[in-house]
Amino acid sequence: MKLLADKLVSSALEKYNVPMWVKPYIMKYVKENPVSTIKFAMSFVEIKRKKGQITDKAIVLPNGTKFKKESIMKLLNLFYYGEVSIADVTTSWCESVTDHNAEYVKYFEQMGEHEQRHIRAIKNLIEGLGYRLGEQPKELSEVFTYIKGLDSWPDRIIATNVILRNSYAKTFGFIFYKVFYPVAPEFMRSFGKAFTDTDEEEMWGVQESKRLIGNGAVDEARLILLAHDITVRIARSIDANMKLAKESGIETEAKLLRDIAVAYPFQNLLEMGLDVDVEKEVRAVNRESAK
Repeated sequence: MKLLADKLVSSALEKYNVPMWVKPYIMKYVKENPVSTIKFAMSFVEIKRKKGQITDKAIVLPNGTKFKKESIMKLLNLFYYGEVSIADVTTSWCESVTDHNAEYVKYFEQMGEHEQRHIRAIKNLIEGLGYRLGEQPKELSEVFTYIKGLDSWPDRIIATNVILRNSYAKTFGFIFYKVFYPVAPEFMRSFGKAFTDTDEEEMWGVQESKRLIGNGAVDEARLILLAHDITVRIARSIDANMKLAKESGIETEAKLLRDIAVAYPFQNLLEMGLDVDVEKEVRAVNRESAK
């Protein structure tokens, strides 16, 4: 089983362009599940030409998995208010009269427009499926309240481009898009375009983060603390919604994505030249988030 699982995982990582550092996390998941479960997990993205369908009460994926519409709406609600929150954060930074950096203000104004496209796309998807937006989830507020309180432009650039985007967008957001896009392309065409287009300003933010880190604009200890404080709050927000994942029958997969979401920022900092013990930092985040 171990050799077969290793082959399946390596093949999937290469095919879907997933970084190899993720493999140990997936192999840990493999050890706790039979090969049939691994194949099932892979079938979420290995859809080839199959199509899903939408019924009155459920969304059926191409691999035959059924999700209650109410569960998907709760997930979309989280995505929607996550985008609303970061748009609110960037707007508040641009309106601040202290430390007015014209280049960074312009960047965050552009990013605010980028977030508005995401907001409209998610709202259109929810309404296209015949639902209305729910209330804003309280569990997201802790993450964005902390980020909103950052008063240094380098901290803000790095927090949004290296930490937040990698924890949320590159795990849950990307997987959601890959899984659900084939089900309802008539509703998700604008959704897919909004979430797969890479804007020039987004690339600028990533490159500027690398420049700031490379130039030592932010102390290394401060960077690690920043990543720790934000990922602790992200982990708590994910844990708060684990009941939803359990109800949908994907609790194990959600826990795997949670582990990767916590590790991603520290792994990025390591690749950018910082002396980071990724596993040590992940353990520290997990200890604190469980308090």
